[in-house]
Amino acid sequence: MNASPAQPAGTATPPATTATAVRRTLPAAAALAALALAAGPALASPAQAAETDPSITALSEFESYWTPAPYDKADPAGTAFRGSVTEAGTSMLGQNDRTLVAINNGADEAQQHRALIDADEDWKQTLPDSLGPVLGKYFAEGLKDGSLAETRKAIDAAGKAASTGDAKKHFNYPRPFMDDRSLGGKNDLRGLEKKLGIEKVPDWTDPETNKLHTALYDGMVAGHSQAFPSGHTTYAYQVGLELSMLVPQLAPEVLTRSSEAGNNRVVLGVHYPMDIMGGRILSHMKMSTIFSEGTYPEDTIKPAQSELQGYLAKRCKADKLGDDLESCIDKTGAAGTKGYANPAVDEVSKQPVTDRASALTAYRSRMTYGFAKVGKDGAAPEVPAQAPALLTSAFPTLNDAQRRDVLAATEIDSGYLFDASSKGWQRINLPAATSAKVTLSKDGTVVKVEPGQSRASVVTEAEPTPSSPAPSPSDSAPAPEPSRTSAPAPTDEPSRAPKHPSQSTSAPAPKPGDGGDDDDNASGPGRLPRTGAELGAALAAAAAAVG
Repeated sequence: MNASPAQPAGTATPPATTATAVRRTLPAAAALAALALAAGPALASPAQAAETDPSITALSEFESYWTPAPYDKADPAGTAFRGSVTEAGTSMLGQNDRTLVAINNGADEAQQHRALIDADEDWKQTLPDSLGPVLGKYFAEGLKDGSLAETRKAIDAAGKAASTGDAKKHFNYPRPFMDDRSLGGKNDLRGLEKKLGIEKVPDWTDPETNKLHTALYDGMVAGHSQAFPSGHTTYAYQVGLELSMLVPQLAPEVLTRSSEAGNNRVVLGVHYPMDIMGGRILSHMKMSTIFSEGTYPEDTIKPAQSELQGYLAKRCKADKLGDDLESCIDKTGAAGTKGYANPAVDEVSKQPVTDRASALTAYRSRMTYGFAKVGKDGAAPEVPAQAPALLTSAFPTLNDAQRRDVLAATEIDSGYLFDASSKGWQRINLPAATSAKVTLSKDGTVVKVEPGQSRASVVTEAEPTPSSPAPSPSDSAPAPEPSRTSAPAPTDEPSRAPKHPSQSTSAPAPKPGDGGDDDDNASGPGRLPRTGAELGAALAAAAAAVG
């Protein structure tokens, strides 16, 4: 691939924290089934749906807190938003409500307006500022004048493929802004509030563009669009994941902007925090499958990446901001204090985003939304089979086994919501992974992973110097087990490294192939083109529900 940011160089800034991997491999993890390519019909029963749709399986832990009633597409008015809170759900869904209300009620007007813009599901409005003011301006101009046709087609396709599958209809959870979530007592809320104190954000016309932005509160209820999981969040992450493959140098910032777009659904009061967590998980499942498929990396990612990297470098050089993109990123501060920023703070993300370190902190906080662990902590790392594909642009010189070790070393701890049912997807912390300095032994084993760098890199550990011979066996103490150290942000759970010696080599990564996902509330058919020629093909009509 073009323009790898992970060059074998020792230029990375020393990190505040280190995840140490230490000659270990990941135990075999249970792989999730591939997401279905086309949307299924409305479901006859929750049990039947769970057997057929991996998007439901991955989020099935939600049923520990809410028992959904079957949704019938023939009678949406009589069956939508129906179910009952479980005994365990009284506490967990109560916290879900309280966190939502705190974020919604505490949002200032500027953040409300950003949330309304993101509600349009138009990545051309959402993503440019993730590259910082200078590169973001170049990016927006290139999209507008047609200079970035391949880039636009690639990201458009990722957005049209965004999907929550059958999950919304299956879980059938009421929207938070509804006047009576109990539906006149038909839903047993076990004491939870029937009506939450949601502050609806009024429609707003942007004076700079003269464009009207709306949250579409009434449309969601009229369209029987359920809350869990969030389709807008799935969309925001999928377009962000695609852009992060094209500009991996700024992947942490791009993905944190996606997390902001997801959180903005809570700002508007149209989704709960759990919905956002679910949307993120499904987006990672889907895009890792797509990135692994057939000739997609060669036919779609490579030309778009080459186009965007070359265009940005050319613009930078013309403005005397460096001879290549890496130099321009350094000079403009796009990966530092002059890049993506967001002054907003809330109940969960308690400090503004001002640089890469604070971006990683904000992202990490939105992975768990302050929920306590509900399962066993300290479990062995679990990296889904196709997840290493998410790092192919950030670390093109590593193979899949090595990328898996990087994901294992930077994942968050086990035991959080949806960890048990998602089989590792909930734990993946891509901003940490894509900002890491990776140290390999001479035989290619990943021995150290240090997230939070200004630039991702791969280095090989140095041989011991002759002047410092290793001690003889007679006076050597046994080597200590490596300790678990914290991840980049102060609030992070400890990162864990793989458990057994890795047999990583520099051999090329395998070429897995798998199926994709289906469509979502305002999305297309859920299938990304496999070749460049297919990128221009029309996709099926979007589903009616708004999400």
